[in-house]
Amino acid sequence: MRVEQKEYKGIRFLIYFPKDFDQNKKYPVMFHLHGAGSRGDSFDLFNDSTIIKILEKEDSPLSDGVCIFPQCHKDTWFDIFNDLLDLVEYVYSYPFVDKNRFNGSGISMGGYGIYQVMMSKPELFHKAIVCCGGGMYWNAGRMKNIKFRIFHGEKDEAVFPEESIRMYNKLKSNGADAALTIYPDRDHNCWDPTYLNYDNLKWLFE
Repeated sequence: MRVEQKEYKGIRFLIYFPKDFDQNKKYPVMFHLHGAGSRGDSFDLFNDSTIIKILEKEDSPLSDGVCIFPQCHKDTWFDIFNDLLDLVEYVYSYPFVDKNRFNGSGISMGGYGIYQVMMSKPELFHKAIVCCGGGMYWNAGRMKNIKFRIFHGEKDEAVFPEESIRMYNKLKSNGADAALTIYPDRDHNCWDPTYLNYDNLKWLFE
């Protein structure tokens, strides 16, 4: 895949394009928010990112679409939240974006962030993968038309699994198409088995 570095409203981001990218075609998109460990002002902090490593493999299911990776330059995504929403709309406006397959993804701090983004702009998103996140589950009804796969480690002591369970239950009670996976032997890092399972990535871009 070809990668470019861009910036919008002070937020730097990477954008990965398919190998044979054609600007006249429409592509599914994954908008991914990283966790606290990748905060900063250098993309070198993405070097250990599981999902980016997968992207760079020849057989990656994500290679058929466009993948967006913003970097949080403050303590949390909520410190730059208005600019983040503007970035989402900016990316959504790209002419190559398939508006019916604009998808969210997030881990830990990014899981909280992507939930809040989708609550704020639910009309933009089609599907989402969220790992060890949480948030204002009482507003989950705003996301009832988005399809979810939610993941958490049962032994997670950084973000308790109850966060995902509450969000999942509220989504389901509002009629959302949602699935929850609790890994019995995982702690905070539940994103490795999630993204290394290509079935999840294929589902995201279907």
